[in-house]
Amino acid sequence: MQTRNKPYTGGQSSRWPKSKTQTAALIERPPSPSVGPLVETWTLDSLRGLAKISNTTIAKCESIASFNWLDKKDPTIVVPGGPPVWTPLSEPVQLQEDSGDYLRDPNGARYPTNPLDPAVWALLVQKSSFQTSEVDIFACGSTLGNLLRFVRKVDKPFRFTIQKVGNTVFFVRRENKHDERIIGVRGYGHSFPEAYTKWSSEVKGSASHQRLIKYDFDGLACVVRFEGDGYLPDLASADEHDETSPLTIPELARLSMQLGGRPVPQEAIFDLKTRSVRRILNDVLGEELPRLWLTQIPNFILAFHDRGTFHDIRVQDVRKEVQNWEKQNQGMLQQFAALLRKLVDHVMDSPDGRCEVRCKRIGILEIRTQLDDAPVGLSKELHEVWTRGPWSPPTSDDECVGGGAVASTSDNDSADDGVAVDIASFSDDESADFTACSPACGYCGKC
Repeated sequence: MQTRNKPYTGGQSSRWPKSKTQTAALIERPPSPSVGPLVETWTLDSLRGLAKISNTTIAKCESIASFNWLDKKDPTIVVPGGPPVWTPLSEPVQLQEDSGDYLRDPNGARYPTNPLDPAVWALLVQKSSFQTSEVDIFACGSTLGNLLRFVRKVDKPFRFTIQKVGNTVFFVRRENKHDERIIGVRGYGHSFPEAYTKWSSEVKGSASHQRLIKYDFDGLACVVRFEGDGYLPDLASADEHDETSPLTIPELARLSMQLGGRPVPQEAIFDLKTRSVRRILNDVLGEELPRLWLTQIPNFILAFHDRGTFHDIRVQDVRKEVQNWEKQNQGMLQQFAALLRKLVDHVMDSPDGRCEVRCKRIGILEIRTQLDDAPVGLSKELHEVWTRGPWSPPTSDDECVGGGAVASTSDNDSADDGVAVDIASFSDDESADFTACSPACGYCGKC
């Protein structure tokens, strides 16, 4: 059964015993990297005095760029790419359970030295007039999600680095190892989307779809990168599919960029979760609302299975639920805004313009010196591009950043990859259960 816009009523919460396989991932985690000297310790209580009593909301949200990672050995992205389309089966079939290993952080694994470079290049290519000086925070759903969990008093350790570039601070996700894998993942968080969604031929060979949105949060201009699970075709307007002039891309030394796909509006994007029918009374949506708020995803698909067969699939418009969550959590969101401002001010005032943030227990945040082995948000060349301001696409007579050239619009250039050239312009848990996790949550073990 598939339902649309079913009203959200909440539910009870319960936890089921974990199998040895599901907890194996914790045992297999590599050691945590060394940390730098402690600079400051911030407490959650201290933020209460900094929080402003105001209407703290997300406003002026817009989709600004997107790209797909191709499943290749060398880092390759397609811009603007596109999410897989929702293609439900006419009749449910029993799916094979997930097995194998999955990357905890796909972006960091594919581009470990400067994990945010691909997202920034995708943005500059698609919006060459983008005003970089007007961005306060550039982050991913994972780093912002960790800070939001901190002010919500959720017990989940985390660490990430911050780098100042011009007027912007970049939050860079950090795992124990850049290509850390989750061992023995079980459930249907991968097999279900493989069966119920489909990549278009223009982005054939894609491993994930990444999106960038920009919004104002309590006066802070934020750019947020997150993974889009897919889109609902009936909500993608025809105008979004009209072809325009091809984009111009630079040729980079370490990152391959290709043109392909078509932009999909944020209104059509969905987030997807699968659960066993044994958990049908769990408040799954309620658990996901903070993340949906951060990424402003308006649609939520919740699929319940009985031993791999999905008879109950709920497609929901959750914009009202997200708005209500925002209204009901103003005190917490005011602390969240105060924390973001304090982090921005700290890095902007620091001599080297960088630091590492670590949380080991509820209510205490460590600000530490960033060691040299930590991932850096942007490469040197992109640091210069972002600081200069709007990026000018090269002409045929210009030399691109990194010694590049203008991308050819010949049909043969990307034929082997199935990519079209003409295009339109968020765990450390001793009782972790990875059954319902996916790359979107970084296999947090709490889904």
